[in-house]
Amino acid sequence: MALTLEDRLAVSEVAPDRVRARSKGLGVMANGSSGSVTYEDTVVRVGTGVWRISHRTLRARRVPLNGLGQG
Repeated sequence: MALTLEDRLAVSEVAPDRVRARSKGLGVMANGSSGSVTYEDTVVRVGTGVWRISHRTLRARRVPLNGLGQG
């Protein structure tokens, strides 16, 4: 079992029906380990009030910010 949290950090307009969004995700596993990820999305309007992610880039953090656990 894992707990996952996502938070939208920034949204910027690229065109009238297209935006770029950046968000962060955090996951905590049952054994207490955790990890984080940054999502960089392109979101397009596909109808009145309807938006869909058309492209997603996922950037996983490989090394903790404080460097713990590194040799």
